[in-house]
Amino acid sequence: MKKVAIIGSSVSDSASPDWHNQRLLNSFVRYVKIQKKESLKEKELVLIMKDLLAANITSPFKSVAYGAAEMLTSEAVRCRSVNLLYWKKNILIGDNTDTLGFFNELQNKSIPRNKTWLVLGSGGASRACSDALKNHGSKPIVVSRNKKKNTASRFKTISYDEVKDYSSSVYGIVNATPEELPYDNFSVLKNCVCAWDLNYKKRSDFLIKAEKSGLLTFDGWGMFVSQARHAYFRWGI
Repeated sequence: MKKVAIIGSSVSDSASPDWHNQRLLNSFVRYVKIQKKESLKEKELVLIMKDLLAANITSPFKSVAYGAAEMLTSEAVRCRSVNLLYWKKNILIGDNTDTLGFFNELQNKSIPRNKTWLVLGSGGASRACSDALKNHGSKPIVVSRNKKKNTASRFKTISYDEVKDYSSSVYGIVNATPEELPYDNFSVLKNCVCAWDLNYKKRSDFLIKAEKSGLLTFDGWGMFVSQARHAYFRWGI
């Protein structure tokens, strides 16, 4: 039996195995969970991959996967993050289907272009959403608690204290952090229309407060399904 996996430091409640195994029901492949300590290194990840067809990579190993890959797709390079590793002609490919998944959702939900968005967080998910927004024709601004560490970013980066300086220009805000409520001062964003949370396991406090403030809200389920489909068709099974 061949295997595909999700690899992360906390994957016990991931929706990926159920979603993929339903589609692999009559095949010779099974999708499994592999939980590793945060100290996982690139060489260890490569050894794990030798027993797998492919793997979805989740927090906190997207940067480790970026370094472990022998070849990177253009999406992975733009995001400086890998959420999918797979083999192609014995070469370990690093890809990023998060940016493709979020881009598809922007189109599916008919989100207008040429708008300014705040993207909360500075990790791989934030970079993927920012990349998708840029490709969609919008202007992403990353909001980070570690602004000084994010100076090499392709995207403009501000601190949470600076959000008020963009109060009249922001159309949408994305929570690309694992936190329930990284930001709640929606009244400052005078012309904000949308709030998006990549979390999908439950309705977050972020979305509840945004909705109470009159914003249109979206969770991350659609993005999850879309990026999972992109991943599925890259496995070559």
